[in-house]
Parts: sequence; C-alpha cells; structure tokens
Amino acid sequence: MTHAIRERPAWSPPLLVLGGLGGVGLALIAFRFFAGLGAATNLSDAYPWGLWIGIDVLVGIALAAGGFVITGLLHLFAQGRFRSLSRPAILTALLGYLLFISALMVDLGRPWHIWRALISWNHESPMFEVSWCVMFYTFVLVLEFVPPVVEALGWRRHLVWWHRSIPFLVIGMLTLFCFAMTQSVRWAALTFSIMSVLEILFRSGIVPRGRQMPLLLIMAGVMLSTLHQSSLGTLFLAVDHLNPLWYTPILPFLFLASAVMVAPAVVILESTLSARVFRLRGEERLLGILARGMPYLIGIYLVLRVGDVLVRGEVFRATTLSGTAVWWWLEILLLLGALVLYLMPARTGSRSPIVLPSVLTVGALVAHRVGVSVVGLLVPGVSRYIPAVTELLITVGVFALGLLAFRLAAEYLPIYGVDQARIWALAETPARGAPEGQQQSVPQVAPA
Repeated sequence: MTHAIRERPAWSPPLLVLGGLGGVGLALIAFRFFAGLGAATNLSDAYPWGLWIGIDVLVGIALAAGGFVITGLLHLFAQGRFRSLSRPAILTALLGYLLFISALMVDLGRPWHIWRALISWNHESPMFEVSWCVMFYTFVLVLEFVPPVVEALGWRRHLVWWHRSIPFLVIGMLTLFCFAMTQSVRWAALTFSIMSVLEILFRSGIVPRGRQMPLLLIMAGVMLSTLHQSSLGTLFLAVDHLNPLWYTPILPFLFLASAVMVAPAVVILESTLSARVFRLRGEERLLGILARGMPYLIGIYLVLRVGDVLVRGEVFRATTLSGTAVWWWLEILLLLGALVLYLMPARTGSRSPIVLPSVLTVGALVAHRVGVSVVGLLVPGVSRYIPAVTELLITVGVFALGLLAFRLAAEYLPIYGVDQARIWALAETPARGAPEGQQQSVPQVAPA
C-alpha cells in the first residue's frame, strides 16, 4: 500500500528551503574545522560556551525529552492509550540526540577524541556520566526505532527475533553502565541479577509485559534519559560566575522538571504540524489528555523556579532593571501565559487552541536554557558575547537537517497510522509459502 504522504510533491518549496539551509550549515561546519573556532565563532577564553551549547545541546536535549516521557507514559502507566503518538515521539527523540551529538562534535576542539570517554573513567566529572548516558540512551532509541525500519523492509518475522533478543542487550548495557558509574562489582552484579529476574518473570508470564516493546528497553530509556537530563544542570554548578537568578543547588532538578514539562508540549506541536503537513487524521482526544496534564507540570515547575528565588533571597535581583532580570521575567511570563491558556475552558477539546500554549511552553524552556548557558554567564565589564553569523547559520542548518530527516523518515517509514497489533499478529503467524521479501505490506490508516 502506498503511503499517503507520498501524494505530496517529493521536493516542495519548504523542503528545498530546508535542504538549502542544511547545505549552508554543512559548508560552514567544514569551514569551522578548517579555520578553527576562533575564525568561525565569537567564543573566547572568557566566554568558551555560547549559542551551540545553549541551543544545540541544552535546548535540543530537552526538546527530545518527549521520547522517554511518552514511551514511559505509554508502556508503564497509560496501558497503550498513547500508542499512536509513540513512534513520532521516538523519531523526534532519536533525531534530536543525533543532531545534539553532531552539534557537540562541531563545538569540541578535538572531536575525534570523544571516544576516550569510554575508556577514561573520570568519576569526579559530571560530563563523564552525561557522555555515557547520552551514548547509551541514543543506542536505546536506535533499538526502539528498529520496528518501523523492519516493517518498511517487509521483514516482519524479524520483529519476533528483535523482541526476544533485546532484553539480553539491555541487561548487558545496564550492567556495564552500573559498573562504570560505581566501579563496584557488587552493584553491577546486583543490577545484572535484578534485570535477569525481571526478564525471567516476563518470559514466564508471571509478570505481564508489553507485546510490542520489551519492557526492559523502556525502563532503560527512562532511567538513562532521566539521569542525564538532570546531570546537564549539574555541569553548571561548577560555573562560579553564573548569575544567581539561574545558579541554584536545585539546578539539576530544574533541568529534569523542565524537560518533563516541555515533553507533552513538543508532542502536541509535532502531532499538530504533522497532521497538517502530511494530511493525517488528528489525535485531538489524546492531545487533549496531554494538554489537561500541562497545568500540573507547569505549576510544579513554576513553584520550584519562583520558590527557589524567594528562598535564596534573590527577589531584589529579579526586580532590578537589568538585562538578566528582563530575561528571567521573560521565562516566567511565558510560563504564566501558557498556564492561563491551558486552563481556559475548551482549550483542551480541539487541536488549534492548545498549540499557542505549547509554543509558549517551549519558548519558556528555551529562555531558561539560554539564560543558564548564555545570558546568566555575561559579566559586565568582563565578558561580552554576541553569536557570530556563522554560529547562527550552523545552528539553523542543524535544525533544518533535523526537520528534513523527519520529513523523509515520515514519508518512507511507517511512522503514522500503523495498526501495530495487526503487524504483530502477522509477524507471529507468517503466511505459508510466501517469500520473506513478498509478505504483506505494512497496514496504514488512510489519511483524513
């Protein structure tokens, strides 16, 4: 069955624009490696972190949080109600992490040494834990994204093999991760034992497990993503000149809370835009459920964010007429605006009214992460930083490539409108006498 998305022009003007921006970004990335950071950026010894860390890394990682939030909600708590949102969220997360890794490689002075984190175990550095979590979680996302690729190739019988073999990879990965983080054979052995017992209970049927996604894989993804979302905030606890409006002992928890808060908003925006661009049926009911939970998430984050400033006695700093205070209030006002819009009647009953508060929520997340990594590091008379045009174009190019990759993946892979229950039924009872490459195509739900 031909995917409905292919009815649109293969290379429409928006795709050409994205391709052009991505090409410019790749050309400037090549220039950065040949000419060096000094020629391609406005970074300096007084200001070594800038736009790439603030936007490409901190914001990009947070916006990719929809993967672990939605998959965790789907398989652990919601009993499959959000299954139709799962694959787009996983795709968004996978592309987000791949682009984050690419952007980090551009920012690093010697990116070809990044593999040393695997053998140089510096347990006093939070970057060690972040690097391992990012590498392992990216691997988890790749494993979670195997089913759409296998289905697109028509190898549905391999889904059963994938489901049965994944737990062994997860057990080995988590055991190695535990040993690397603790340097303790006992903790590693305990992790191995617990994971093995869980898998035995799953296979024996004593504990129910997800039919379409190994539960251990979901648990690994949620755990690894939770750890490094907070550890990114830990990195900035070592920055002694970070403005007190952002420097706080609970910064790691604020990073985690903001990532969880923004995840449903990103899913709402992604689903709404995809429905319009790809002419698919909307998911108003499911998006409405997510929207109804947003006031609680925003409220919790606002209490933490504002309460932290009050407890630490930084209210005067937030009320002074300064650039940092204005930026702090920008984040708070964006969140208040989103909260009010989410709470208004009928705002959760249809698609369009929940788009604006979702945009405001994402904007508040961007304001906080840029405040931590850029605005809060500016010291009057000491450091001054304005991103170079090259930095801006590379960042725009990276995001353009991500959008282009999402568009192509949604066109050629079964991301939307897939009857997963039927696929698994076919995988477990393959057609007799049908060659592997000629088996029934992946069923799709027709667009509205």
